[in-house]
Parts: sequence; structure tokens; C-alpha cells
Amino acid sequence: MTNQVFHGGVWGTLHNKSVKPKLEITDGKIADQTLSFSVFRTEGVDVYGSWVIGIELLDSSNQTILEYDQEDLAHLDEAFISNDYIAKVKPGKHSLIVPLGAKATLSLYNAKLSNLAGAYTLKITDISGVYWKHRIDCS
Repeated sequence: MTNQVFHGGVWGTLHNKSVKPKLEITDGKIADQTLSFSVFRTEGVDVYGSWVIGIELLDSSNQTILEYDQEDLAHLDEAFISNDYIAKVKPGKHSLIVPLGAKATLSLYNAKLSNLAGAYTLKITDISGVYWKHRIDCS
């Protein structure tokens, strides 16, 4: 019964926040040729992680400045990931895995990040096709 009450089955449209993953992106910055940001998985199925298959940095014209694809993320060096909690963000066989409750700061070094100024958009894409965006201002 509590599932029906808390997920809208009694009053309103039935919904279940655990079906789709939700990531929160914070603290995005670019400094010293490094893109860093925190990612926190707040919702979604708890038995497996969100499978991140893409991380992109886009300019104001939506042109890709930097891109990490599924293969890049599956082989990401764990030294670039600083986990905050017991649930850990980590590279998996086919993607970057972000389990429910995991929070980590990713620091991605790339020479393409030198001499950037202005506003950029960080886009993180899940294997389900859902994506999240976060604005990053460079000075």
C-alpha cells in the first residue's frame, strides 16, 4: 500500500521515480586543462547503476569541444574519480557505472581544454538515452 500512496497510485497518476536514473551535476569547472565536476545519483533502480555512455563539453553553438564515448568511459583510469561514499562510481565493462547513492568528483585532463573562455555545457548521457546538462563558465 505504501508504494501506491508514495508513488501516486491512490491520488493521481501512478509514478515510480525508481524507473529512470537521475544524476545531479554540480561544481563544474575548467582549470589547468582539467574538466572537473561532481556527479550524484539521486534516483533510479537500486539493483544496478546508471550506465554513463557519454560525457561531452559543448560550446555556445552546441559544437563538441571534448567527448568521452562509451569505450573511453569503460576504460577510464580510476585515478580520475574521487568517490565520496561507499557506493562508488567506477568504470564497468561497457560504460561508467554510477550506482544509486554514489557521489564522486571526476577530473578529466585534456589538452583541448587550454585557452577556453566563455560559457560551456557539460552533457552526460545514460545508456537509456536520458541526459543531463550543467553550465560551466570559464574566465
